[in-house]
Amino acid sequence: MCEITAEHISRCKEAMSKPAPIQALRLIASGRATIEVTASGDVLMDRFDGKRVRDPDHPDCKMGLAGAWPLLHAGMIDRFGVVTDAGRALLAQEADRHG
Repeated sequence: MCEITAEHISRCKEAMSKPAPIQALRLIASGRATIEVTASGDVLMDRFDGKRVRDPDHPDCKMGLAGAWPLLHAGMIDRFGVVTDAGRALLAQEADRHG
């Protein structure tokens, strides 16, 4: 994983304020998206709704999950791709906010 600097924290906070990370977190929490977190902190999608997902240009490679990169750094998922207590709390907060 990358070094955590003030700039990295700022980028992560900015990214988490957008819809894509929350949508990615919902997919992971629902079980619809099965992911892998690489040693460098990339979040790759292995399966979606039980079907293998691969990069069309590189069939041997898993695809990145759009918007998911800040989830690990923000503590919403762990290094095994499991939604953490903080991630579940954020999802509950979002559900309350949107009714």
